[in-house]
Amino acid sequence: MMDRMFNDMPDRIRSLPRNAKGFPIPYFAEEVNGERDFRIVSAVKMAHAVRNDLCWVCGSRLGIYKAFVIGPMCGINRTISDPPSHKDCAVFSAKNCPFLSSPLAKRREAGLPDGGNEAAGFMLKRNPGAIGVWVTKSYRPFRPHRGNDGILFSIGEPVEVIWFASGRAATREEVLHSVETGFPLLIDLAVKQGDGAVAELYKQKSAFEALLPRQEVVA
Repeated sequence: MMDRMFNDMPDRIRSLPRNAKGFPIPYFAEEVNGERDFRIVSAVKMAHAVRNDLCWVCGSRLGIYKAFVIGPMCGINRTISDPPSHKDCAVFSAKNCPFLSSPLAKRREAGLPDGGNEAAGFMLKRNPGAIGVWVTKSYRPFRPHRGNDGILFSIGEPVEVIWFASGRAATREEVLHSVETGFPLLIDLAVKQGDGAVAELYKQKSAFEALLPRQEVVA
């Protein structure tokens, strides 16, 4: 096994087992053919985490604050397919996950069982490039009306949102680029639901823009 070093690893994650590449294996990873696969979410652990208020990354008990690792589109519609984590576990994931921290990374589909990586609802299969850690005190699980079976989560008003790109703090321009390239996909889905859904989506986008990183001032 590779001895991969991380300078910012929370103690809760440090106690997790490692895979052959030296990455800590998150609580949610399903076991496939004797190995834990990061790409596949365990439905059993999903239910267990939600029922017992456990961190999605480390598996230990959460506190008052819940942190969601989101792309900007999830921030606009305030809906995500993964339950919450501790803030430090979410930040570590946003900065160090090979997919989340690499804007050009693609989702690896090879070797996945049928439906093995399908989230509930309608999943936007893209790398958002910019990743947010959305910290809130509230969220609500619900069943989607359309799409796959499963659970989605409506995330509450944020206490703070921290943005990352390429494993470091994201610029406003990087998050805006992700919004500009992803928002048309949400519009396509909203159009199928009628004019009211489109109008509501634009209202959500306007509210979301207040949560973007501040414009950098050049001296």
